[in-house]
Amino acid sequence: MTTTDTIAALALAVAVVAAIGSWKAARNANGAAQTLSRIEQQRLHADLTPHFRCTIVANEACSTAMLWVHLEGPPGLLSHGTIEITASLRNDNPHRGDGPQLAGAPTPEEVRAHIWRPWKFSAYGRDDTGRTVAPQQLAIREWTRYGLTPTTPPPWSTTTADVWHRDYANEPVRLSITARSKGSEWTVPLEVPVTIEAGS
Repeated sequence: MTTTDTIAALALAVAVVAAIGSWKAARNANGAAQTLSRIEQQRLHADLTPHFRCTIVANEACSTAMLWVHLEGPPGLLSHGTIEITASLRNDNPHRGDGPQLAGAPTPEEVRAHIWRPWKFSAYGRDDTGRTVAPQQLAIREWTRYGLTPTTPPPWSTTTADVWHRDYANEPVRLSITARSKGSEWTVPLEVPVTIEAGS
């Protein structure tokens, strides 16, 4: 091999190493840019999480109640116009029904399907259990309302309705509001105390 061939081979090797280095640097820069972009999208998504103010007022006999849901912000959601919200009720214990099933006992699905809280939806568009109501559109600084009715003990329980209502008398309503807009989705958990309407 001549000196010229050796120099050419070395130059080729240096060029290959430089090309590989450039490719790795570009790949790393691209990965860093993707990571930064993902972090920024997550931050923006978190910044746009809807703020809800909710109140519940029950009549003096606690036979009916009204849930008011106000969409208060954030201001960044103004550019989204209206957003779709779906309100649903959460149970007092998300692990109910997870234990071993005894013969003759309700199935885990039946236990989880029952509403283990004081109120259920009576509003138009509710599901069969009264746990969820149909989605609706709401804009910033607007409100909507839903009718509520007291829950009852599960059919397999020996607890009376009076004891059930007394046990839950001072318990808040555990809501979960799912909001969707422009391909984004947020789930906002809330606990809303119940105010008793003063008698006239």
